[in-house]
Amino acid sequence: MNTSPDQQLQLSTAVARAVVRALTAAGVRDVVICPGSRSAPLTYALAQAAAAGRIDTFVRIDERSAAFLALGLAKGHRIAGHPRPVAVVTTSGSAVANLHPAFVEAAYAHLPLIALTADRPARLRGTGANQTLDAQATMLPEALTGCDIPAGAADAEAIAGRCLAAACGAGPGGQPGPVQINVQFDVPLVPTAAEAAADWTAELTCPPVPAPIPVTETVETAQITAAAEALTAAAGETIVLGGDVHGFPLAGLAAALEATGVPILAEPSCPLVDSSAAVPTHPQVLETHPELLDACRRVVVIGKPTLFRSDAKLLASDRQIIRIPAGAEAGLAAALDTEREAGCHSERPAGAGGWSDRWIAAGRKLSGTGGRRAEIVQAALTAAGDVRPHVYAASSSAIRVIAESIHAVPVEKRAHVHASRGLAGIDGLISTATGFSRALDPAVPVRLIIGDLAMLHEIGGLLREAGEELPALQIIVLNDDGGQIFAGLEHGQDHLVPYFQRFFVTPHGRDFADLAAGYGWPYTRAGSPAELAEVLAAGEPGIIEVPLPPVVSPAVR
Repeated sequence: MNTSPDQQLQLSTAVARAVVRALTAAGVRDVVICPGSRSAPLTYALAQAAAAGRIDTFVRIDERSAAFLALGLAKGHRIAGHPRPVAVVTTSGSAVANLHPAFVEAAYAHLPLIALTADRPARLRGTGANQTLDAQATMLPEALTGCDIPAGAADAEAIAGRCLAAACGAGPGGQPGPVQINVQFDVPLVPTAAEAAADWTAELTCPPVPAPIPVTETVETAQITAAAEALTAAAGETIVLGGDVHGFPLAGLAAALEATGVPILAEPSCPLVDSSAAVPTHPQVLETHPELLDACRRVVVIGKPTLFRSDAKLLASDRQIIRIPAGAEAGLAAALDTEREAGCHSERPAGAGGWSDRWIAAGRKLSGTGGRRAEIVQAALTAAGDVRPHVYAASSSAIRVIAESIHAVPVEKRAHVHASRGLAGIDGLISTATGFSRALDPAVPVRLIIGDLAMLHEIGGLLREAGEELPALQIIVLNDDGGQIFAGLEHGQDHLVPYFQRFFVTPHGRDFADLAAGYGWPYTRAGSPAELAEVLAAGEPGIIEVPLPPVVSPAVR
């Protein structure tokens, strides 16, 4: 091993401690641990590091929820301005497969999620040995990279360190993302009495969290240059389409874009939605104003727009599409600032202001009240005091209602909206929002807006350790007894009515009072926007259920 004390240790203890040294050196400060026997050497080493104050640990019995908790922590740290990797530990076998849903979200959201998977020795592969998954080291194909550390490996710390560097953005693509560190352990799996009593954690120097690698240094600059030219020289024919930016900082991009006079069509989880150039209800504008769409020659795409079909149709057109790579948004802001400072375009291009104003005026005319559901969401999006809250939005109907409602709330009182838009799934949202809230300043309110089906989908995410404090999280459940999103899709047509209710809406007839009590969460029922606003203003964590009319097919309304 790398330090002489390890030479007197059992091999499983030595390897586990080497991996923990690599974790702390790479800036890992949060680890979610799932109970297991094969992973016990890692658990003991991490528990000792936590007792010494070197890391924070969370324990979850369900690997799926554990992985989403880790993902939420990673996203919250990025939002808070101190991005760092977060690890989740599992035992061998099917436990590893349960990491996959969170892992694919991390891959497409460029989040540094570390899967620390314990394995049996390689000699047991292909023998049918109990709980031995022969291809466990490659079970998570979306990983940026992976490593398979042999049992007793003397270079375990170096192997793990290379994987962790890739998670932080040191790989060929230059972007952070998930990795898998698969560690083989042979028996014995528990430390000796002497090993358990020894204080080895002084080896964990815990250096400052490494600074994120600037993405703009590792991507081609052609897209940024082309976008800057399109936004300045031909602003009157250009629009910006803003999707979820996965928490990457925009570093002045909004101000740089506003100076060009280009309209911004932004999803609610894109920070550009707060810009003065943001177009309200932009999907309806795209659908009802062909004269504006016909005049558009090029689209600069920032983030990952996935929410609206009108946006997808726009991106599938024959217009010039210029995509800014994830994490490189600050590079575009710098390029625009450089051009302006050089005097190339000291003022807005001719007609650019009118171009933006036409889009914004069209959006304002199409904005409406949206009914009771929108009023409820507006209350959830509105700050109770002077601090703008954070809202984590479920990726089903909740985020779409937010999109319709967000411009009705003044920017200075409007919540910052976040979502899991890497793959836009509804799974793991309770755990993700829990991790997200724990990574942020507890003085800033965090609210999860979620539908009843997404809530039931991960109801186990409400479970926490005995003695673990509730997260500073208010969970707002919009309960309409089914899948509201399908009522706005083509599945509500007349000839499909016989299938709609059971196979798409999937009514369940449940409320959440008993479930909240069973999982130890405070529960409140809010029947109106005013009641919801009052509960939110109290600032206490808990589950707030808002009953809504049941979902019915548009064809039978």
